Amino acid sequence: MTSYNKKIVRTSSYIEIWEYEKPIFISDKIAMIDETVEQLESKKEKSKRRKFDELTDDEQKNRLERMGKTRLEAKWKLLRIVDCNFDNKTSFLTLTTKKNVQDRDEFNSLLKTFIKRFNYHIFNTKKSKLKYCATLERQKRGAYHAHILLFEVPYVPHDKLLTLWKHGAVRINKVDVDSKENRGRYCAKYFEKGIGQELLESFGKKAFYSSRNLKKPEVLKLFTFEETEDIIKHNEVLYETEYSGKIFKNGELLENRIKYKKIKID
Repeated sequence: MTSYNKKIVRTSSYIEIWEYEKPIFISDKIAMIDETVEQLESKKEKSKRRKFDELTDDEQKNRLERMGKTRLEAKWKLLRIVDCNFDNKTSFLTLTTKKNVQDRDEFNSLLKTFIKRFNYHIFNTKKSKLKYCATLERQKRGAYHAHILLFEVPYVPHDKLLTLWKHGAVRINKVDVDSKENRGRYCAKYFEKGIGQELLESFGKKAFYSSRNLKKPEVLKLFTFEETEDIIKHNEVLYETEYSGKIFKNGELLENRIKYKKIKID
């Protein structure tokens, strides 16, 4: 396939459909502007390796605009991952440290060690089986702490979690959401601040972490003029809108009208 005019993403509880007025061509020279210029700008920014407060006012404005888009994309990606993996054991875990750990790499090392210990405690193997998403966030005192979503993990006593973590306080609670189509949104709200901080303070780093064994949403890209009414006919439309996007073709930016629908799966 060299082009598509429809993109369909399916999770456990909903389907998202994008319909593009102009087809998206998949090649090195012709692509969505968000998938070309943004990547080029990101690479350029990484090569500079300058902190945010070292940038000019215009550079700070441009970076904030790019980060806004990246933050939104990270949020939607997280929403879909949560929806694909949510189960009746899903829990939300927060880890903090007694020591004021303000070095990101130092805290990351502590977190990775905990993940390994926790994985071994649950599954009695060094093979990575734990299913999780995690993000780092700074407290007011400047120290990092971690928010972790756990999937398919049985109950673990609080004192055992403290022993496995070893560095401070632990708080865990089961995620209880009545409406399944809102579970991703409910979980993602705990990650939003951390995602924003990570993009601002650690540009080029991951907005959030996730284990490799998580279920991913199904993504289908098609070139077709067939209507999608058959998908919608027996399901509730949760949200729909139209907006203007951009494509980058032969060195020129062109407007591309996009129709979007989010459909509940019964």
